[in-house]
Amino acid sequence: MLHNEAREKIEVILGGKISFEGHFNMVFDNLKENRQKQLIGWIKECKEGKSNPISSDKVKDLLGFILRFRDTNFRAILTKKKNEYFIALFLDKHKYYETERRKLGI
Repeated sequence: MLHNEAREKIEVILGGKISFEGHFNMVFDNLKENRQKQLIGWIKECKEGKSNPISSDKVKDLLGFILRFRDTNFRAILTKKKNEYFIALFLDKHKYYETERRKLGI
C-alpha cells in the first residue's frame, strides 16, 4: 500500500482530517506490508478505545498513543484532544520520535 492510500484509509477510520507529521510518506512507503497493516490495526484500536493513551504534561487535554514497532527503528505517535477528535499521526525514526515526544510532553 502506498502512503496516499494509507492516508485516506486512516482519515476514514478516525472520522476526519488529521495532520500527518514526521516523515510519514517516506517511512510508510518503506514499511513492510505486515508493518503497514499493524499500523492501521493499531489506529483502529486507538479509535475504539482499546489502546491506553498517555496524558501530556505540557499541553492541556492532549492524549498521545504510542506505537513502537518491534525490531525496527520506527515509532508512531497518534495525538487526540481529550474526549474529542484526533489531531495528528507522527511517524518517523526513533531519534525524531524522542524529540516529538518531549515537545508534546508525553
